[in-house]
Amino acid sequence: MYSFIDFLCIIGGGYLVYAGIVMKTQGKIVNNVVMNKGADESALRDKEGFIGYLYGKLIAVGAVVILAGAVNVINDLTTQSSVISGISSIAFFAAIVVYAVFVNKALKKFLKYPR
Repeated sequence: MYSFIDFLCIIGGGYLVYAGIVMKTQGKIVNNVVMNKGADESALRDKEGFIGYLYGKLIAVGAVVILAGAVNVINDLTTQSSVISGISSIAFFAAIVVYAVFVNKALKKFLKYPR
């Protein structure tokens, strides 16, 4: 059962990495990952600056989430160590908090009308 949730974490981390790559290579903002509900990229003052600010951070957070999920899957299938599980869970939650902080800072900095 826990492995299923870990696989969802891996997929979610992969989606964060994908969103960062799409933003950098295609110049498209993946709204459901980095924008407030109901806002779109037309609400940004500096789209390129927004992308530049978030690109590396999304890749790093996505990589940590993928790694935490993968470590938990491997741990669940092999040693089932509660210490390893706890450390990877803390890394996952820390990455989510960092993601939320960076996205909120970016929105405050780059939205025309920050909320």
